[in-house]
Amino acid sequence: MAFIKWYHRYYGLKPEHKVAAYASFGFDADMMDLYPALTTGASVCIIPEEIRLDLYTLGSYMEQHGVTHGFMTTQVGYQFVTLFPSHPTLKHLSIGGEKLAPIDPPVGYRLYNPYGPTECTIFSTIYPVTVREANIPIGRPLDTLSCSIVNKYGRRLPAGAAGELIISGDQVSRGYLNRPDKTAEVFGVFGEKS
Repeated sequence: MAFIKWYHRYYGLKPEHKVAAYASFGFDADMMDLYPALTTGASVCIIPEEIRLDLYTLGSYMEQHGVTHGFMTTQVGYQFVTLFPSHPTLKHLSIGGEKLAPIDPPVGYRLYNPYGPTECTIFSTIYPVTVREANIPIGRPLDTLSCSIVNKYGRRLPAGAAGELIISGDQVSRGYLNRPDKTAEVFGVFGEKS
């Protein structure tokens, strides 16, 4: 619910909008494609499997169905933005899953670089891409989360220092169900305190 409410606020999602369901059902981003739309009364346009990698057909499909919001994996999204630097219906496009290479921002719709491990409910930070940059950051934490950079002892580091990203808030899971080994591996000493 924390992520869904954030999505509504951040993207200004309204009942008249249409969200592309591009992510496969086994990918956590599918929850982002479905639940914010369904909980606000917006439409969901499920992208047919046969056009997911045919970007010209995908762009036409999105126009024909009036898609306003979408998410794509980084490589596909990068190519989409390159082919469609403007789009007649799209208002917001988030692309994530890998490091985003330098890209010219589109005209007429907003481009975002979200980041987040699965353990934090889809994504945890977001960066609006408004200019071409050599190194696109992962952005700031969602307003439902906090992020800190810490050393190997869990102590906060000053701005600009290299360290481990720690994410906290309602969207962070407590660990893996009946998998203390996996919880310890992913959450480290922080997972043991849950």
